[in-house]
Parts: sequence; C-alpha cells; structure tokens
Amino acid sequence: LKETKPKYFLLENVRMKKEWQDIISNELGVEPIMINSSLVSAQNRVRYYWTNIPNLSAPKDKNILIQDIVPNSKGAAKRNQKQKDGNNKAMLNIRKDNKSNCLVSSYTKKLNAVVVDGEFRHLTHNECELLQTLPIDYTKGVSSSQRYRMIGNGWTVDVITHIFKNIVV
Repeated sequence: LKETKPKYFLLENVRMKKEWQDIISNELGVEPIMINSSLVSAQNRVRYYWTNIPNLSAPKDKNILIQDIVPNSKGAAKRNQKQKDGNNKAMLNIRKDNKSNCLVSSYTKKLNAVVVDGEFRHLTHNECELLQTLPIDYTKGVSSSQRYRMIGNGWTVDVITHIFKNIVV
C-alpha cells in the first residue's frame, strides 16, 4: 500500500487472534468487517475483509440452504472430535443451520458431506462451486484434487461482488 498507493485495496483472511487482527489493521489503517458467506450461499464461511472501499456492510441474507444446492439432502454433515476412553474419534452429526461446513483447500482435512437418502456422501466439485457462488464447471479442466484446492482457496464470488459494488469510478 505504501509503495503502490492504490485507490482501493481489499485483503481477506480467516478468523484469528485479536492480536494478529490488530497488527493487520494497524498496518492497513482500517478495521476489518466480518462477513459470513452463509448470507449469500449455503456455506458457513466466516472471513475478515480489510478495505478502503466506502460504505461497506454485510450483504442481506438470501436464505440459501444446503438443500438448495443438493436437492433431496437432509442436511450437511458436521465433523466433531469426541474423546472416548482416551481415544479421539470423529463423530458425524448433522449441522442444525442447514449450511455446509466451510470449504477448505485440502479436501481431506475437513469432511464436507451431505446426507442424501440416509447416507453420507462427499460434496461434488459442482456442488462446491455453487457453495462458493461460482458457475458450474468453473474449475473443470484440472485434476480433481486441484479443483477442490482451487475452490477452497477462493473467495465467495457473491461476497466480493457485494463489496465491489461500492467502488466509485
């Protein structure tokens, strides 16, 4: 920012300790706004956005649920670590908010699954794209693992669109 002096800037990051958030805010000279992608998609994805784009607020809730992305689903799976007899075991539960877990770049680190016809199944590439408000097959043309990585590392398009609509040209 000091070298290029852009008219507008945007930095996005995950939730973090307040001390790290304060360091970023001090360097950029602005406080972040926290926006959960669940307002514009069926994905629970909380992120901080630092920007000098004026009049920024959270988008209105579109009330999109996992059932809107995955027809006939009865909810998204939530992985909870439970301790039993000194052993860590992963327990699958159904999210009560009818949203998916936050997509991540490493598909194996967090279970992203839905319940269809009483069975847990992984989300498809296209379902993950829709959760990030990307067009279907946007990531087509690369390997399966790279598709999931790209989607998990990306921004939720409708959140960024909401932020950018305040840019004055």
